[in-house]
Amino acid sequence: MSLGDAVLTFVSVFVAALLAFYLEGLRERRATADWVRDYLRFWRTTLESTAGEREANQEGLQRIDDALGRWLDLGSSGVEPVWADLDSVGVNAAITFTPLLLSSGVSAVPGELLRLMFVADASAPALLRRAESVARLFEAQVLPLVLSQVTWLQPEQRHAVERYRVEFAGLRAQMNDYLEQLDRIRHELVQAGF
Repeated sequence: MSLGDAVLTFVSVFVAALLAFYLEGLRERRATADWVRDYLRFWRTTLESTAGEREANQEGLQRIDDALGRWLDLGSSGVEPVWADLDSVGVNAAITFTPLLLSSGVSAVPGELLRLMFVADASAPALLRRAESVARLFEAQVLPLVLSQVTWLQPEQRHAVERYRVEFAGLRAQMNDYLEQLDRIRHELVQAGF
């Protein structure tokens, strides 16, 4: 074998290995794009299936706020609250979109959609903490009054109910912001064709 034949063989093997490496990378990128597409379709389907629940949740939150308002205004309105409506709101879990995408999957997600998902993921823990705090406040200071159906509140009791109402309003606003973030993500998923 001459030196020219050896160089030609080396170049051929090198090109074949480089082509095989490139094709393997291409296959992996396609596989990644496929699972990311399936993952994002799952979230689109999930978000679309729960979109109708938002109105029912809003009605429930409004009933709680109305009952708190009637309770605090009992002296002027003379109407007792609907005791069953005086409750707290539990946020059991929040959605996390991005952990599975933080590997090679991140390159297969449109930039704006990924940004919205990161913002929602960052907002969820604060929402959960606030919901827990509001629930603890309700259980410690308001629930005993509700169970006893204390109609006429003493000043310290009134202060506890007023404080709960303020905290509840803050939680409600934060929940609305989070749900709007989910709506924007759903919209982006639809726009991107997932």
